Amino acid sequence: MRQHSVRLLALMIAVASGAAVTPLALQSHPPEPHRHAEAQALENPMEATAESTATGRQRYVFMCRSCHGNTGLGDGDNAHAGGDVPDFTDDSWVHGPSDGEIFTVIKEGVSADMQPYADRITDEDIWHLVNYLKTLQR
Repeated sequence: MRQHSVRLLALMIAVASGAAVTPLALQSHPPEPHRHAEAQALENPMEATAESTATGRQRYVFMCRSCHGNTGLGDGDNAHAGGDVPDFTDDSWVHGPSDGEIFTVIKEGVSADMQPYADRITDEDIWHLVNYLKTLQR
């Protein structure tokens, strides 16, 4: 909670001073590798059925493939512009491997390259996307 309060205060100071407020400035998910205890506690309300993963795959194709690639290797067309795009097929999940942590990364974003998707996709669809992403692991 303290971290949230500090970020809110910084945001208020930035707005008061006339500084530009970008989506990255509004993020509450830290960009460095870590585990996120609150996110770990989140349970995926969407059972990983064939229907859920199919819905997740559809969302992936339209919203994620351009950076993360057709098969999740991190080799999409936009990945070549720079940045470090994760490979979803390996077992290294920099911001945590739990469903809740993956959900939080998608919803809140972690960098200028991976911005928040909270205003572009519903929570339900993010959970379907999490189910699909888990199928990409080797």
